[in-house]
Amino acid sequence: MRGDVFKVLQDALRARRMTYADLAEVMGVSEPTIKRIFAARDCKLSRIIEICEALDLSLSDVTDNAARQRTEAIALPMSTELSLASDPPLFYFLILLRDLRAPEYIAGLMDLSPDQLHAMGMALERLGLAEVDAGNKIRLLSHAPIRFRPNGPLLPLLREINLRFIAKGITHPTTPADHFFTVSRRMRNESAQEIRRDIEALTEKISELARQDQLVAREDQLKPFKISGFWGLVDFTGLMKQATKSERTTDTLETDGQPR
Repeated sequence: MRGDVFKVLQDALRARRMTYADLAEVMGVSEPTIKRIFAARDCKLSRIIEICEALDLSLSDVTDNAARQRTEAIALPMSTELSLASDPPLFYFLILLRDLRAPEYIAGLMDLSPDQLHAMGMALERLGLAEVDAGNKIRLLSHAPIRFRPNGPLLPLLREINLRFIAKGITHPTTPADHFFTVSRRMRNESAQEIRRDIEALTEKISELARQDQLVAREDQLKPFKISGFWGLVDFTGLMKQATKSERTTDTLETDGQPR
């Protein structure tokens, strides 16, 4: 079940002034069982229905509320950003784990041995970002979007990843689904805000379609896709000056890199 379903259930518990112990008593199970369900944010549909019945809720009420919820982006502590910035492979692993959520698949992408995969999980656990269970499974503690500091220590890595992705998309598209786009128009701030909302809706649609696919498709049917872009005011004068300067610098060099 989706993580936001459990948030709705937690809100319902608070509204009824009930604790996990109270819920466990109504359901006839142990309190640790209830705590484990809400900590993992994962269980069978039949258990969700039991919880709904215990709270006098319909499943449709819970799922409808969950669908309307929007998860706020969270900021990592500066110390965490600094730790990730000092260990780029760990940062890349975290990004892939958030996007792909399949540690074994990520290990194949990054050529990690089982011991190295375990070490990555333990490093994230020490940073308070993940948990490694007894079966050596790595589970993120939160799937909420992360808001990185605009001028923080991770900015160089984020910029490198996205610039590399966009550059490859422009020069070497690989599938029929690949599509490079760029557009600039003059408009009012109100129209720009509407476009921003449309972009946010698109990112939510991407997340939802991916979630549904991961529920029903085999691993070999799932392929990683990514979209990167920036919507905002553009300083054409500054951009064109930078482009012209770059071209002139390139033109003044011979093929051996020596000035003419």
